[in-house]
Amino acid sequence: MDAIRKQLILLLCSTALLLASPFIDSRLLALLGVVFAAVMYFVGKIRYFAIGTAVLALLYGFSIIPVSAFAGPLVMVLFGEVMRMLSVRTGHSLAVFGLASAAALIFAMFYTQEFEPLVGSLAILVLLMLRSILGEREDGSMLSLVGVSMTIVLFEDLEFFVDLRTLAFAILLCAAFGYFAYRAKTIDMTGVFSAVLFGVLLISFTDTVSWFVILLVFFILGSAFTKFKYSEKEFLGVAQDKHGKRGYKNAFANAGVGVAAAILYGITGDMLYTAVFLGSVATATADTMASEIGVTGGTPRMITTLKRCPPGTNGGVTLAGEIACVVGALIIAGLGFLFGIAPWYVCLLAALAGVIGTNLDSLYGALLENRGVFGNSGTNLLATLSGGLAAAGLYLLVSLL
Repeated sequence: MDAIRKQLILLLCSTALLLASPFIDSRLLALLGVVFAAVMYFVGKIRYFAIGTAVLALLYGFSIIPVSAFAGPLVMVLFGEVMRMLSVRTGHSLAVFGLASAAALIFAMFYTQEFEPLVGSLAILVLLMLRSILGEREDGSMLSLVGVSMTIVLFEDLEFFVDLRTLAFAILLCAAFGYFAYRAKTIDMTGVFSAVLFGVLLISFTDTVSWFVILLVFFILGSAFTKFKYSEKEFLGVAQDKHGKRGYKNAFANAGVGVAAAILYGITGDMLYTAVFLGSVATATADTMASEIGVTGGTPRMITTLKRCPPGTNGGVTLAGEIACVVGALIIAGLGFLFGIAPWYVCLLAALAGVIGTNLDSLYGALLENRGVFGNSGTNLLATLSGGLAAAGLYLLVSLL
């Protein structure tokens, strides 16, 4: 009960800062925020949340962030936490936390006259994603505060308008996908919120479901081929952890570049970013299929020396894997052409970039991952970035001809 009282006091103080924001100077409000943080730190012993509050107060005081990005995350996190603690016995504490946080942020953005549906939706999804990733970490509240605040600042500055019906459709569709994927045990809870966030960004910034479907095909193919000859992979010791269930690391490593490209395409309308999107997703798909099929396709050879190596060795390639790589890249390129998001030649260039990116993934695995420079997720992120940049380079080269 003492913990709930403490959270209620913090919530009341944060709400007071929010309610006072239209009536007092921003520098005075920022000073009050710093004082509030100091009291939390030295008296309440709530150190990480206090640090996060002080950082946001200082950024607001120097006019770097708006008031919605300062007071909004405070009341959002605290109200969500209070309601979570009150509902912990119901078994739906995360859902209650999300709904309460959403209500608090919507109120804060309306009150400060800075309400943007897309910005608010993304801030809520980012908070839920961070909450699922960080769990009970001591610094979780600080990282959540800063993460939500930076999300608000970034997407408010973009001033990108999304039709409310499009946004609602995107949220419902992506939430349904996340729910069924979780029930099918193909993603964990961190993967759910990462997938919903990425899906909403794709549909909102491209104003079409096609880009999301292409990413969804990658996910389906990846999940299906992960289970391909799974018992044999387990025997060889090369099977995916958690029976192929994917989380946020996999989402960011394989889809992060593509989602960033989709956002840039939505802002600029430049076909260059379509090429980056297709090239990065083609790489992710080709690499996954090559890895999952190739590992059971005979004795691999090291890409750097062509010498035989044990199955599952980073940098090992097989003929079956290379064929699967080409097929995976062509599937994504074919979907890009079928959905009309790019001309045929851009799609072919993206397929070529996917093959290039996949083989670079093997090279990175041999030269970097085997030496402990990167983990698997880092290698995949570097590969999808390479595939996207390769597609962009090929597109620019062809455009000059």
